[in-house]
Amino acid sequence: MTAVDFTRDGDPSGTAARPSTVETPRGQSVLYRGRYLYSRYDPAKSPIEAARAAVIPDETLVFCPSPILGYGLSELLTSLPARSFVLALEADENLMAFSAERIPREILLNPRFKLIRTSSLARVLETIDALGQGPFRRAVRIDLSGGTTLNGDFYREAQAGIDEYISRWWRNHVTLMRLGRNYARNFFSNCHSLPESFALPASAIARPIVVAGAGPSLDASLRLIAENRERVFLLAVDTALPALRDSGIFPDAAVLVESQFWITRAFIGFRGSRLPVYADLTANPEAVLSTGGPIHFFHTAYAKAHFLSRFSEYGLSPHGVTPLGSVGLSSLELALSIAAPDVPVLFTGLDFSWGSGFTHSRGAPSARDALAVSWRLSPAERSAIADSPAVETAIGKGAAAVRTDPALSGYAALCAARFGGESRLFDFGSSGIPTGCAQVTADEARAIIARHPPCALPDPERASVDGARLDSFLSEEKERLRAIRAILTGQDARKEGAANRLREFIEDSDYLYLHFPDGYRGYSASDAFLRRIRIELEYFLKTLEHPRAIERP
Repeated sequence: MTAVDFTRDGDPSGTAARPSTVETPRGQSVLYRGRYLYSRYDPAKSPIEAARAAVIPDETLVFCPSPILGYGLSELLTSLPARSFVLALEADENLMAFSAERIPREILLNPRFKLIRTSSLARVLETIDALGQGPFRRAVRIDLSGGTTLNGDFYREAQAGIDEYISRWWRNHVTLMRLGRNYARNFFSNCHSLPESFALPASAIARPIVVAGAGPSLDASLRLIAENRERVFLLAVDTALPALRDSGIFPDAAVLVESQFWITRAFIGFRGSRLPVYADLTANPEAVLSTGGPIHFFHTAYAKAHFLSRFSEYGLSPHGVTPLGSVGLSSLELALSIAAPDVPVLFTGLDFSWGSGFTHSRGAPSARDALAVSWRLSPAERSAIADSPAVETAIGKGAAAVRTDPALSGYAALCAARFGGESRLFDFGSSGIPTGCAQVTADEARAIIARHPPCALPDPERASVDGARLDSFLSEEKERLRAIRAILTGQDARKEGAANRLREFIEDSDYLYLHFPDGYRGYSASDAFLRRIRIELEYFLKTLEHPRAIERP
């Protein structure tokens, strides 16, 4: 990626009058669209003062919209902390060409500076993701010209998007700290089930697909689902299984992404049922095998990891799903991928909030827990309501007040951003935060389903997994861990190049440290880091050398 990116994406100002320089007593100003973009008396003064006055902590992304002549950029870069970066953004095509010719070349070539031209927030975030810098702890916006007023709404959108991008990165890192080891352990355990797994029926389901989430709105949708059970393909999120079971509804498949053991409770009553399971490779292996039915694996690249890339290079990776953080959102993406062209996908129970009662549908694990611990002074409806300080009130469907938290409302926003423009998606849940998808009533949902005559479902097809390649992949992992142990314990007598070999081996097996609090910084030769690696490698060697024997019904 070059330091100047001229990507064109439909900039509406491309045919506008060209900007021009205007000589002033103290340098050049710029006249464009009938306005001066710098002072007519001392053009560089304010930008340079703003750059010098900026307080920029380390690990900061400095966002500079519309830099035009680049006044103040040199001062910014001179005082920039070591792990910070300056991203300059121009939304106007004419100003971009103007800036690229006039900003000093030494600034454009600075390795900690990049100028891009786009009017797409997605393009801005893709650029940040590809920088190879960071991660950043914060973003600081510094305006160095009057050009920011020409596309003010977009620059504000970009600033908010950058802030959310950084916040989401750290939320994901906290999740990785808590669950990263579990993800990797489950990944290797589930690899042993790959040869007997089945492929996802890509674009093969000709029935309307109904995705059943576990939110409170599922309760009101159970009657509609039961009435149309033989006309639809019912895809249930893992925690919705008990509510469906209690209503006598057996789904066509369950989606499983949870890595922790508690999710096995959702499969109570389904052991030996032969229910097909669509499972992430990082899902809990006991739950994956609990029904004894066909297993259809998919793969979520939960981190940028060398071992996951190597897994893909071996040709072993099943259907890929974008990391979305929510089993409900993953279910929507899976539903769209297995639906035949023009087949609608309807969903309910993806509320991302709750009302005055249970946080989930009746029968869901959390609702059962609430009932199990309730007593006279602590009734179930009270104990089922989250009382975290982060809980907030939001406006739900039908202008009803609902309760949510930052994580759930973030998923709702992600749902709207990712699926809001999908014409095949219909939300018939009667409560919750709007999802950005077409909202339909129960009667409208019935009419959508009725337009498609009943048809047979395809037979499952075995996944094409090369057992020899899989064995080679797993054997290579074991040998690499043994080599790391030999170097760390002094059993490897080859002193020459030991440090380089150790680094190479550990970076290739980065599941050893990705869940460390400082794991995002990568390999470290410090004693503290290597002692932690020594502990982790024994844990994973045990996982690889002695796969857990899990009884399959």
